[in-house]
Amino acid sequence: MIRLPTSRRQLAVALLAALVVASTGCSWFRGKSGYEQSPEHRPLEIPPGLDAPNTTSAMRVPELPASAGATTAQTASGSSDFVVADQVGSTWRRVGLALERIDGVEIKDRAELISAYTVVAGGQQFLLRISEDSAGSRVSASDSNSRPVTSSEAARVLGELKTRLGG
Repeated sequence: MIRLPTSRRQLAVALLAALVVASTGCSWFRGKSGYEQSPEHRPLEIPPGLDAPNTTSAMRVPELPASAGATTAQTASGSSDFVVADQVGSTWRRVGLALERIDGVEIKDRAELISAYTVVAGGQQFLLRISEDSAGSRVSASDSNSRPVTSSEAARVLGELKTRLGG
């Protein structure tokens, strides 16, 4: 056993006491705060029946309104525009997928910012545009001068798109 001189022993005890006091923090000097004693501090209680999601209609497919799907609008110029009951961004993506599956159609360019595709079909190049319409999104074909395309190839592509998009 090692014996320390009295002054060193007192110094060691004082350091140990200071260490204990320093490690306990300020809880000795302050009482509990109002927040810790408030009744709102209790854990959250979930009312019975609200602890599971409502699954009564989880697998039900909603019915489409009578005007849903694609509708054709023959314009005075003879183009075969049609309307899809969906948002422009969603219709643009759906048109792109459908164009990839149509034989004889090549997508030359995709312009999501203006919701358009440049396509080549039957040796003819034209622009397929998806624009906002009161009933959803209008799909139309136009040439480089923004005039409606009325060729048989454009009508064929628009007809196949209408069929594939639910028309």
